[in-house]
Amino acid sequence: MSSKRSREQAYGDLVAGLLDVRIDPASQRFDAEIAAAEEEGRIDPQTAKVLRWWQREAIRGLVEHARTVVPATLVALEQSAIGAGTEAEASSQSWARAVGDDRAYSVPESLVDLTASIPEPASIPEPANLDEHRRRLLVAGLTRVRTDR
Repeated sequence: MSSKRSREQAYGDLVAGLLDVRIDPASQRFDAEIAAAEEEGRIDPQTAKVLRWWQREAIRGLVEHARTVVPATLVALEQSAIGAGTEAEASSQSWARAVGDDRAYSVPESLVDLTASIPEPASIPEPANLDEHRRRLLVAGLTRVRTDR
């Protein structure tokens, strides 16, 4: 089985890829509404610029939060599932002792090690050029699309 760190890295790359390809119609609508308000004189250009900046910062903050929290949470869920299988085994053996069952009742191994069916993540090579802005992705064929405006 792969290490916790490599699984977290694999999940991190997957989450980052999913966040990078998301479509954001709400921000497009926000920009259109700000532009219309600016054209109609309901808002001055400097205020429009500040509002766009903070709207983008709010989204960036949310994306960074997801990139940090979701991979670690997925690893914790995996480990919790493994622990639940181990606890079920211990409980079944305790029950067997309590009722004097001489048969060695045990939970099937597939329930004890729930990660047995989880495939190992592919080895992820380091980028040749650290200045390269493309993200390494687990999903073949996806590339990061930047929409800097």
